[in-house]
Amino acid sequence: MSRYSLMMRIHQAAAAVVALAVSLSFQGASGQTPRIYWDDEVPAGWTGKWQDDVLTVAERTRYARTMTSEQNLEFITALRGKTEFVHVVNMFISPLRKVAPAMVIANPRVTSPQQARASGKPVVFLFGNIHPPESEAAEALQMIARDLTIGSRKALLQNQIVIIVPIFNVDGTDTLVPQDGSLGSETPHIFGTRENSQGLDLNRDSVKLETAEANGMYRLLNAWDPVLLLDGHLMSRVNHGYANTYGTTTVPAAAPGPRDYTHDTLFPAVRAAVRKDFGIEVFTHALFGGRGAWPPTTWSHDAAAWTVEAKFIVNDYGLRNRLAIITETPGQPTFERRIYGQYAYITALLEYTNAHAKEIQAIVKAADDKTVAEVQTRAESGQLRNWLDGEYQSRGKIDVLGYRTNVAEYRAGTSFMSTRPGTASGPPETVSVDDLTKPVGTRDAVVPRGYLMRADMANIAEKLRAHNIRVTTLDKPMRVEGEAFLIKQMRSVRSGGYDMTTLDGAFSPLETRDFPAGSFYVDMAQPMANAAFYYLEPQARDGFVGWRVMDPQLRALTAAGAAAEYPIFKMRRTKN
Repeated sequence: MSRYSLMMRIHQAAAAVVALAVSLSFQGASGQTPRIYWDDEVPAGWTGKWQDDVLTVAERTRYARTMTSEQNLEFITALRGKTEFVHVVNMFISPLRKVAPAMVIANPRVTSPQQARASGKPVVFLFGNIHPPESEAAEALQMIARDLTIGSRKALLQNQIVIIVPIFNVDGTDTLVPQDGSLGSETPHIFGTRENSQGLDLNRDSVKLETAEANGMYRLLNAWDPVLLLDGHLMSRVNHGYANTYGTTTVPAAAPGPRDYTHDTLFPAVRAAVRKDFGIEVFTHALFGGRGAWPPTTWSHDAAAWTVEAKFIVNDYGLRNRLAIITETPGQPTFERRIYGQYAYITALLEYTNAHAKEIQAIVKAADDKTVAEVQTRAESGQLRNWLDGEYQSRGKIDVLGYRTNVAEYRAGTSFMSTRPGTASGPPETVSVDDLTKPVGTRDAVVPRGYLMRADMANIAEKLRAHNIRVTTLDKPMRVEGEAFLIKQMRSVRSGGYDMTTLDGAFSPLETRDFPAGSFYVDMAQPMANAAFYYLEPQARDGFVGWRVMDPQLRALTAAGAAAEYPIFKMRRTKN
């Protein structure tokens, strides 16, 4: 026996002992231990039996293929012919002239946001295929739609309305390429491209809203106002031992109430339910820090590229005082296992949201009310502040499941990249690491009572309205006291693969200004105040300035090279 084989057997034996200890720690009062499925394992017959016309593409092909946008439409059409619970909204027409259908699933059926509000039920929004090579959530969402409408989970519509969008990036989904193994698995053999037809990453468009796809989704979000949004992803080849991982909004400027409830209350409950009801382990969306050394010492959001920026839809949605969740399966298990990981987590989540619907509604209402009240009571005095940027700090030591090795190699007899047998398989080990996932603010600024802009900044006013932020046009002159930001330098900085704009400068002392009729006014006494603050502040990490939304105005102002004034004024109070 080679030294490598001997070491692998020793590691696997140790992992089995650890897994037994982990399993015993999960026993309930009855002493019954749920079976835990590892690496590629799934329960036999877990999808149930269905008529051919409502089988998913993955099911029909034994998990070798994933759906196209046309096959998604066919599935939705077949489902509509078997249930009264579905209403379809076409969110947008893509640049390649394809539609992105959203299934509004409710009992009784609802066909408008007004009917949804009248029902008193909260709306939950679930979507997949923002990155089409990561199609596990798309396939799982079709299965869940089937369960909710013609399957055994109709009761989950008792207290909630569920909107399901299996495919968001329709053009990328239909730009088919062969699997190259770079994400960790050989299946599905054919899938779409990460970007849309314009070469843009739709999960970097949540602030600037420059794509038809993002604008279409945000129109739906503005109208239906979901209390919770979930975006399903895949993380590629990883060394942790979880079937799925989850995260929430980490932009420090977001209201802490919904974020803390999601992290401290919802996540532990759903994690326990996934283990109990589906037999898999799930945990925080993060990766081991360092360069592959074993044992690892940190468990980090940054290592998983989950920054504290609003560029991600989940992070941006948290600025609305709503719950937001990202899920990320590991890449190396089979396609079926990855679909099962998404299916299990999202189903357990819907069980939770249905059981706690009123509680979640109360959480988001309290955040809305507090946001407005704080502006009304503290903004004029200059006491109200919020965060422009942040970082991750430690939550303390935790135990995490992981594999020592995860080696990519071609499967013998094929040209498919797979995983070397004996690596990233079987029960994982438990390691103690520093949990670097706590978002903490590092730079802040005064939150004004309102923002004022000149009449020639209609493009900025419309961008704010696209984000559901109320902007009014003054019908008479307005005299105010406030502060202006004086730009010393406008710089371009490369960050996260993008050229971002940064402004150096400082705010002036309080001064009085007159704004004529026709100027735009953002009253910050509105639930969207945290978002408005983050987008409009000149030194926010990735607001409108950072994402170059304001570059045309800023270039014109700074063209001469001299100091200039930022064209949005922070109003502290009105003056007679």
